[in-house]
Amino acid sequence: MKLIKGPGSPKLSERLIERNDLDYVEVESKIFPDGEIYVKLSKSVEDEDCYLVQTTYPNRRLLELFFIQDALIGNGARSVNVIVPYFSYARQDQMFKEGESISSRAIAERIQIQADSFYSVDLHSEKITDFFKIEADNYTAMRLLGVHSELYEPDLLISPDEGGIDRVKMAADEIDTEWDYLEKKRLDGETVEIKPKNIEAEGKKVVILDDIISTGGTMMEAARQLLEQGADQVHAGCTHGLFVDDAFDKLDEICDSVFCTDTIESNGCEVTVAPLFDSVF
Repeated sequence: MKLIKGPGSPKLSERLIERNDLDYVEVESKIFPDGEIYVKLSKSVEDEDCYLVQTTYPNRRLLELFFIQDALIGNGARSVNVIVPYFSYARQDQMFKEGESISSRAIAERIQIQADSFYSVDLHSEKITDFFKIEADNYTAMRLLGVHSELYEPDLLISPDEGGIDRVKMAADEIDTEWDYLEKKRLDGETVEIKPKNIEAEGKKVVILDDIISTGGTMMEAARQLLEQGADQVHAGCTHGLFVDDAFDKLDEICDSVFCTDTIESNGCEVTVAPLFDSVF
């Protein structure tokens, strides 16, 4: 068995290697002057069961994933098992308008061409695993985020919307803490109030948890409103920290802390998802 250290996930790969005492293969990756990408395995994988760890953000990482899969097959790997901590293009899981591509299905179909199994974390939609005809598992980091949230001694864990109820409840149950979700109420033509549905935030230490923070706009507005409503502290956490442009810094100015997992290795990666994959090896 060999773990393949994808260039998009070096820290997570190291943690998996250490936790599971795995032999590993480095991957060289570079970009030519015309923008094309080159990858090369550091040693033989012939007759090996290979576990490739590679996130797919930004787009360069997605192409590297495809090319590394091809290199593994071309160099005699017995099996290729793909661990994609963050699966990009996941928001489009159905056709909303005529003529659209279902991007998550397109990515899934291309991954499985040269893979025997697929593993990911907090996919934007559970439906995505149905696009795979190989073994496909989706793990959640919400319990890990709940445990990390305990560092802030929270009184309340909150989802930024009703759609995240199951996620925040899972995190809250892990540390026996109250939970709620934010509800938008239009007060007039120009004013929208965002507040917890059932539990007042005043005087409380609050942690907002979501699956993805991209531009951070939703999370920033939620944090501002909670602070205006008298929250004592507001912390922001997520599984996938894309933090587009300067989103992390903007959030950090408003919140008492900002944290995420290492599915994307960027600012605020204080939680590792490595324990989720212990059963894979």
